[in-house]
Amino acid sequence: MKKLIPALITILVLLSMSLTVYAQSEDLLIMPAKQSHWSQSYVDYLNENYGTDDFFSGKNLDEYITVDDFTSLIKLTVDRNYAGRPDSTARQALVYECARIWAEKTGQDMDQIAIIQIAPYVDADQIDSRYAHGVYLAYLQEIARGRGNGVFDPKTPATYGELATMVTRTIWAIGKNSSADANTPETNASFETKARYEIQDSQIAFYFELINLSGVPQTLTFNTGQQFEITVFDENGKEVYRYSDGKVFTQAIWKKTINPGESLEWKDAWDMTDKEGNKVQPGNYKAVIEILGRPEAITPYDKFTAELNFKIS
Repeated sequence: MKKLIPALITILVLLSMSLTVYAQSEDLLIMPAKQSHWSQSYVDYLNENYGTDDFFSGKNLDEYITVDDFTSLIKLTVDRNYAGRPDSTARQALVYECARIWAEKTGQDMDQIAIIQIAPYVDADQIDSRYAHGVYLAYLQEIARGRGNGVFDPKTPATYGELATMVTRTIWAIGKNSSADANTPETNASFETKARYEIQDSQIAFYFELINLSGVPQTLTFNTGQQFEITVFDENGKEVYRYSDGKVFTQAIWKKTINPGESLEWKDAWDMTDKEGNKVQPGNYKAVIEILGRPEAITPYDKFTAELNFKIS
């Protein structure tokens, strides 16, 4: 019996080691694949076109930036002689400054640019009045569109990922409004969003699609289960309908591939009631449709939004 004890101990040790290795292998098998950051495509765009690799090297894209980070990236990309400085790193201050830079670079006086009365964000009342004009201008120029679900979160500091996004989109907005690009066909576009509507009895049906214009398959990444957003404004700029209101979406990241020349199609119906459940008044309305998926590489000419103007009698 005494001779069996060492042998049994050896067997148990070996069995324990094998189970440990097996368990570790199982853990490796069920580990989810690492997902790239939602802003990575914007970082890649800046790195490839402006040599900002050193700026973003080692940065956690979810960490808050400093004011010096903002000024440094603007000098590396938009204007090497940039002498401005935002009041703070709050999102409203940085978006305002991006709008101001856009106006300056396109030869416009931001204060003289008329803005239709809009309230694109559910927390618009939290935006300081000194920044509001610039924030709304940035929304219309697609420099900044908030954090999704109609939230802008004006007073929260911006992250490196958000900085990469707003600077990239400022560059694109400047390019789209420059006289040099005004007569240039957007032949470099990979994506285009088209939309139409039909008034059907007591509702309006929106039909829209994202088309792959490139000659290769394109993979879109959606950060949640929400694939699109639709916002309807009345003629006074008041938001009367938002597709995502009252809906719950999964938080899983998922991907969808579109083959060349093909498209993803969607449909949504609005019953023409406002946020209080009352039928809206006759008048002119505008629907803004945005596709929320993004490809690995983005060009300044890609269109992920579409607008529809219609009249309710």
